Amino acid sequence: MQVKRNLANIKIVKRFFFFVALLCLAVGQVAEAVPQDDFHSKYKLVQVIMLSRHNIRAPFAIDSTVADPAEHRWHDFGVKSGELTVHGGQVEEKMGQYCRHYYEKKGLLPIDCQPETIFFYANAFERTIATARHFKAGMFPHENVPVNYSGEVGEATPVFLPGTAGHTAAFDEKIEQELTALGGSEALTRSVAAGLKETATVLDNPMVEASEFKVSVAGGLKFSGSIRPFMSACDALTLQYYELADSRASFGHEMNFHQWQKIASVKELGIHVYRHVPTFARAIARPLLSVFHEELNFPQRKFTFLCGHDTNIATVMGALEVMETSLPESIEQEAPIGSKLVVEKWQDSEGAWFVALKLVYPSASQLCGSMPINESNPPKILPLQLQDIDSNQDGLIAIHDFQNRLINVIDSDAELMGQ
Repeated sequence: MQVKRNLANIKIVKRFFFFVALLCLAVGQVAEAVPQDDFHSKYKLVQVIMLSRHNIRAPFAIDSTVADPAEHRWHDFGVKSGELTVHGGQVEEKMGQYCRHYYEKKGLLPIDCQPETIFFYANAFERTIATARHFKAGMFPHENVPVNYSGEVGEATPVFLPGTAGHTAAFDEKIEQELTALGGSEALTRSVAAGLKETATVLDNPMVEASEFKVSVAGGLKFSGSIRPFMSACDALTLQYYELADSRASFGHEMNFHQWQKIASVKELGIHVYRHVPTFARAIARPLLSVFHEELNFPQRKFTFLCGHDTNIATVMGALEVMETSLPESIEQEAPIGSKLVVEKWQDSEGAWFVALKLVYPSASQLCGSMPINESNPPKILPLQLQDIDSNQDGLIAIHDFQNRLINVIDSDAELMGQ
């Protein structure tokens, strides 16, 4: 009888170990089906600096000679000229929510963040302050984090819009040379000829095709000529596209995505020049890059959000010599509205430090509201590289190379700026 009981126990034990073996095999198969993330096993994310352009705003005043107000009634954005729209605030808040989820998964942010590890700073305009507040509401809804700005609302902050006061005649001469290398005003006008033709159709104004673009360098870059009012009109058309997302944005004309890209190229012409005239780009970007340098050397900081304008995105990329890349699913190809230039600071298992540089922006369909912003539908995230600086096999830049680039830009052109 005892022998039978022992045999029964042995069978039970065998069945148990057989079950365990099957379970281990199943777990192993799942592990093989979901491979380990090799990058995140090698690196730890330590800090993020984000330079953002404000989100959708109401247009500025439009010259009545460009579009007849009686025939082309511009959309009522519901806010004052230049201010962030309700829709723009909603898009920005969704971007903040996505970024919170994204960086929690990356291990950067704990559930409860300490306020001193977070810093928000905006240019002192309504649209930039409001954009920062909406992003903060999405990313840090439970943290008591202020959005900082300097001076009175409506007065430009020198960190974001420093101007070029005090520069020398040699500064203008250098800019003139670099502008000539771009082809000058005539070549720049030709580069947006297709966009001007589309604008003529939308605004029912044949005068657009005869427009000229003029760039003067006295006192820095200044844009004028008969094309200038149409640049403002194309800016307003682009904003209407984001707000309305149908033929109402183009006054009843049916426009495809490529045609909208052509129209956006006209309003981005000045921003294109800002980025591709290196001496001017460095002059405008220098204060912000000084903030980058300080924040990267502030060990307590986890997340920094700086909110400015397309001029800031463009000049910082130009000053850092970011390599050119096309921007998919965007009608703007220089610095899309709501875009963020992101610097991520990583450390590997051996203690070495690296930087990942990215451009993050909502796609056109996300800006128009036809596509959500969430984990299943993330914003566009484009890795960026710098001219003459090699990245490692994982696409990261050694931090000393990045810091040296920052310092070189910050210290450059002192004699041209009259320092």
